[in-house]
Amino acid sequence: MDGRIRELQYAIATDPGDAEARSRLRALLRRVANLGDRLAWNQADPSSQDLVIEAVAYQLQPRFSFLETERYEAGGAAHRIAAFRHEATGARLHLIPGGRYERGGRREPLRINEQPLAEVLTRPFLVGRTPLLQREWERLPGRDARRFRGPELPIDGVTWEDARAWLRGAGLRLPSEAEWEFACRAGTETAYFWGEEPDSSYAWFGTGGASWETQPPELHAAFPNAFGLVDLAGNLAEWCEDHYVGSYHGAPCDGSPRREATGDLRVVRGGDTYNSSSHCRSASRNLAARDVQAGGIGLRVAASLEW
Repeated sequence: MDGRIRELQYAIATDPGDAEARSRLRALLRRVANLGDRLAWNQADPSSQDLVIEAVAYQLQPRFSFLETERYEAGGAAHRIAAFRHEATGARLHLIPGGRYERGGRREPLRINEQPLAEVLTRPFLVGRTPLLQREWERLPGRDARRFRGPELPIDGVTWEDARAWLRGAGLRLPSEAEWEFACRAGTETAYFWGEEPDSSYAWFGTGGASWETQPPELHAAFPNAFGLVDLAGNLAEWCEDHYVGSYHGAPCDGSPRREATGDLRVVRGGDTYNSSSHCRSASRNLAARDVQAGGIGLRVAASLEW
């Protein structure tokens, strides 16, 4: 089977437009270790996972280079995750297996904008290990009005439009809201990805004071979620691709972003060092106008896979 995979990879390299070869390769890889199903992926042996990761790395060249594979655990969930370096920016992205999850809030009091609950299917994708850092942002031209300064701090003060423009130049994108919640939960169903109660070991949050500041994500490097992602629940909120609507009625369930015909509101996800810990819940949703430049809002990069 290893030889057949390499044969197909060679065929695709020779003819990048060979759709039949790509389809056959994806089907063969799913038989080896199904990256499209988080539970099946976890059950596959590491050698099979490595074969799939190698094939993914082959397809991602030269924009990305493979770094390493590590096992992460948090909140009772665990995954073996591959990491890649985005060559243009130096950002580290993790390869997230696809799968199903129940979107929305389950904890009382129920919030209207987190309802109704629905099963969502996401495809495999790449997402940044941390919020995008200022040193990564500065590798490419971009417009910002950052409030906090430091190469190891997350970039902030970026509008939704400016974030998307920068990402287009980098060959990246924003995650959809569905992808963001799937990535944050990392297989957990509790209020927070680590459990039912707030814990500052995993996420920065505030008490609504008059001032706040972002923190270097590396300070929480030892406390990632089960996908190996750091500061997803707190530090600063993060733009998603979606237009904001005050409930999930009519929202897509295939992992794609919600797009409305009109409206300037966009989804932001995750807690920050100003708001309370309730914003760090995996289901918590917030909003901002697409042209706002807020010190408490940044971004986390994402990239699609052909799968």
